[in-house]
Amino acid sequence: MTPDMVEGDKMPIQRTCLECGASFSVPPSQVRRGGGKFCSIGCGTRYRNKTDNPAWRPEVREKISKNHADVSGKNNPMYGMRGFLAPSFVDGRSSFKGDTYRRIALANLPHKCALCGQTDLSRLDVHHKDGNRKNNSIANLVFLCKKCHITKAHKYHRNERGIFIGAELNKEVVL
Repeated sequence: MTPDMVEGDKMPIQRTCLECGASFSVPPSQVRRGGGKFCSIGCGTRYRNKTDNPAWRPEVREKISKNHADVSGKNNPMYGMRGFLAPSFVDGRSSFKGDTYRRIALANLPHKCALCGQTDLSRLDVHHKDGNRKNNSIANLVFLCKKCHITKAHKYHRNERGIFIGAELNKEVVL
């Protein structure tokens, strides 16, 4: 112990990293807890991946090879299934994002804009006539193309500087 150390201080212990061989110092408390073997977290991770990686055990390798047969390219059951053939295909989107009202409208309404006649499903929005998105009765739903939905079904309000401040239903449009 050096003269400037207070009672209870411990000198750091010099160790050698098990992964890279670099010399580093570590507090004695870490050594007592079983630590102080690696100079960095990265060296510790690399060492454990080389020596204690469960994926390298023979029983795990066998299980992985059984469960993950070669499904690349034409062996993949989904190979070539794009667009209408893909199981997740829904009206030009890959999935619904929880829009229950859209599912209801798709199942029960003609797939065209009520104002202009647009038929491309990927460009059609579902409009609630009364403005209440929780009222999903078929009588309250109608398909509108994106252009009609934005320009005719809603009135948009802007302040004197032209900044958007809100919107409301356009009651003049009869759907």
